[in-house]
Amino acid sequence: MEITQKLYKGKVEIRFLGPTDEMPNRHMYFIDKKRKTGTTTYLSIIDKSSALVGWAVDLALNYLREPRITRMESSYVITEEDLYQASIQHTIKKMEAANIGTISHDWIEKYIDSLTVAPKYRKVPEMPETKEVQIAVNAFLDWEKANDVKFLSSERLVYSKKHDYIGTLDIEAKVNGKLCLIDIKTSNNIYNNYALQTAAYLKADEEESGKKYKGRWIIRLAKETEKEYEQRMDRKNLDRARKGSTTFTPPPYQVFEARYLDEEECIDRDFKAFLAAKSLYEWNQKTGFWANKE
Repeated sequence: MEITQKLYKGKVEIRFLGPTDEMPNRHMYFIDKKRKTGTTTYLSIIDKSSALVGWAVDLALNYLREPRITRMESSYVITEEDLYQASIQHTIKKMEAANIGTISHDWIEKYIDSLTVAPKYRKVPEMPETKEVQIAVNAFLDWEKANDVKFLSSERLVYSKKHDYIGTLDIEAKVNGKLCLIDIKTSNNIYNNYALQTAAYLKADEEESGKKYKGRWIIRLAKETEKEYEQRMDRKNLDRARKGSTTFTPPPYQVFEARYLDEEECIDRDFKAFLAAKSLYEWNQKTGFWANKE
């Protein structure tokens, strides 16, 4: 996928090279043929290792425990190959094709695209067949109606000349009469770095266009099925019990969640935090032990 867009009254041309079948993780931005760092890359400086390490360990244990349980009951000996395969389960999981979240996200993108073109060209996508995806899609449509949402644009490149960062804004819409930025995430939780990312997109678009946004929404689409969620919660409680910790009652499974981020004045606060993360990332790139190595 490749997108080219002109901003700042045609004075700035952005080129985005997105994922392909051969390069599914490609996200490259260029301005005047010069490579630019994306917003999400700057935010990678925020440490998320505690959650990710636990997730990777859980995948490895699950690989060794559940698929081999019948052989293990017959005194099956775990081999070096088993250990290696367990150690790369987090990589395999990341590279898996579509999950319910990505399928739901794709349907919503196509649906919004159909609403932002002239009626004679409009083609609403067919309803997905997977039960969980249907639930997510219908929940999104219910949220749209309940909040009087009018979609204005989607998948637009945004760039801040003042702060020199770039990214892709998911959705611009009027929600309950207020101009809002909407970001769709395929995730099993809503994380606080989403607030920084959306604030950066919002401020870049305001800088270039002169618009004034009134708020931000996060639309979360679960990556896992209800059964997978329940299994994950059961394993968490089992691990807590083994450590002598108190078990907990997990919250109900949600395949769809919509959260408004700006009940209070949070946009400027979150943008300052984004700029701090950007500054720390740039400092780290210049001073890290690898910076001067060939």
